[in-house]
Amino acid sequence: MPLIILTGYPCSGLSYRANQLSTLLSSIQDSLTATIASKGRYKFHVVHSHDESHPRTVYDTARSEKEARAVVYGRVKRALGQDTFVIVDGMNYIKGWRYQLWCESKAAETTCCVEHGYLNWGAMKKEHGSSVIDMMIPSQTLWPPTDDDIVHVGTPIDQCIVNNESRIRKRKMKNGGEDVGERAGANQEPEAEVDRHSHSISDDEEPYPPELLQNLIFRYEEPTTHSRWDKPLFTVPWSDPAPPVEDIWTALTGISVSKEKSATDPPLSTASNPISPPSTNTPSISATGTSARTSLPRPKIVPHQATIQPTTTDPSALHALEKCTAGIINALRTFSLEHPSASAATATTAAETAKLSLGPGISISVPGAETPVFIPAAALASTPTDELAGAGGILSLPRLQRLRRQWVGMNRAYLGQGHARGQKGLRTEQAGDAFVRFLNAEFEGMEE
Repeated sequence: MPLIILTGYPCSGLSYRANQLSTLLSSIQDSLTATIASKGRYKFHVVHSHDESHPRTVYDTARSEKEARAVVYGRVKRALGQDTFVIVDGMNYIKGWRYQLWCESKAAETTCCVEHGYLNWGAMKKEHGSSVIDMMIPSQTLWPPTDDDIVHVGTPIDQCIVNNESRIRKRKMKNGGEDVGERAGANQEPEAEVDRHSHSISDDEEPYPPELLQNLIFRYEEPTTHSRWDKPLFTVPWSDPAPPVEDIWTALTGISVSKEKSATDPPLSTASNPISPPSTNTPSISATGTSARTSLPRPKIVPHQATIQPTTTDPSALHALEKCTAGIINALRTFSLEHPSASAATATTAAETAKLSLGPGISISVPGAETPVFIPAAALASTPTDELAGAGGILSLPRLQRLRRQWVGMNRAYLGQGHARGQKGLRTEQAGDAFVRFLNAEFEGMEE
């Protein structure tokens, strides 16, 4: 059910982190449910962004990239279900794409988090010098970062390039029939680089064309805690052997896990990190409940109003509105034919008007509504003729038909959005009184 979105530069080890998260979260679940039956356990599903049908070259054109994202979106939507961790493996470099996935998790009433790597700037500047840092930092970024800023650049750009070049060399040797083992010594990185990147990604993955790699790095939109769809945001440095799986588990499930080292956890990095990771905000969890078929408590999610599916509208609701308003218009038309003169109609309905305390005017009872249609005397005086149904009369057929179309048009859009069956929706039996109130407001406005 929870959704984990990975984001970072290309060739930054995202697939490695996705598989690592799946393994570590599964080990945490094993430690929590060691004495509980396996029924209702979380399942873990990794959704990969690339396969043989959608290689990494799909980013060359906008059309192929859009089609590949549609495939990933369909896989994520199908995988989001009861008691399933869905890990989206890929760059996910577009903030609008991450927002779309976040909306899908809210619609499924589940939690969501974003994992992103960040760079230890102090260690990188000490190791590589200012020239490498200037290449990696965009021109609009402030250096050095202040205490209030969290710099998210993912895996260093130079390391991503090194990883991609290593894949290209291995792909060329494999296609040329050369033995990779015999040439390992010539193409091996320096010992310091191997030690520093001991948890590097597998070299069997498909490389990016160099120009495409630079283009994707330039197009990357980094996540920020100022965006609600990027929270909670977990930052993972390249030098860290493992992400903060305990914090991720707690944020997504609402179950606290101690951070004591276990046999399944990898050793922690000994390098100090002067920049502390940003605080993770707890997702929208109102309470933690336990399902009847599960052995672990599941967080109760309050979906956003924008993600709640509207109630299905009654297919006969629009027909009922048109039928009700047509009956009211016919009743007004019949009254105007029986009482052509406005002065005569006022005198005829004077007793009923006084009984209802409506003031001077014409009161007309119509079917389908408890409230009568009331035409004030001031509105009658504003018309150019004394005939109710004559040209320019207040009950002329063109005027009544125009008012009917206006009211039905407004309520047609209201019904089309699925609000008719809500707590404040307009029911069929209320349509007559609502239309009469609309007519009375229009007639009263003619006094001015």
